Amino acid sequence: MNEIDAILAAIENQTRREILKRLAEGRQYALQLAKELRVSQQAILKHLEVLERYNIIRRAGMEKSDMGPPRKLYELSKGFSIVIDFAPGLFEIRRYPIDLRDEEDDKKETIEEDFGEALTKIENEIRELERRRLRLIKMKERILRELMEG
Repeated sequence: MNEIDAILAAIENQTRREILKRLAEGRQYALQLAKELRVSQQAILKHLEVLERYNIIRRAGMEKSDMGPPRKLYELSKGFSIVIDFAPGLFEIRRYPIDLRDEEDDKKETIEEDFGEALTKIENEIRELERRRLRLIKMKERILRELMEG
C-alpha cells in the first residue's frame, strides 16, 4: 500500500477525521476524545490505533490524573495536504507534506500585524490560489479531452 492509499484508508472514517480535527487543536487523551465525540472509549482506542499504525498520530507522553492512572496523550505526528483532480480524461492524486517540526521557514516571514488580520490575509490568498488552480485544471481537462477526441 503506498502512502496516499494509507492516508486515504486512515481518514476515510468520519470518527477518525473528527479525532484528527481535535488533535489539530492540541494534544488529547482517549477518554477526553470519547466524551467530546460521544463514542465509547474502546472505539476511540481502536481509531487511535489505526491512525498510529499509519503514522498520522503518535503518543505524546502521559498526563497525571486525579481520578485514576496516568493517561496517554496523543498528538499529530505529521501534516499533509492531499489534492485530488478528477474529471473526464484526468485523474491525479498528490500529497504535499506539511512539516510540523521545521519552523525555521516560518520564522523568516514575520507577521507585523495582528494575528486576526494575518490569518484573514492568508485565507484570502489561499482562496485566490485555489480559484487560479481550478481555472488551470479546467483548461488542462479541456485540452486533454480535445486530444483524446481529435
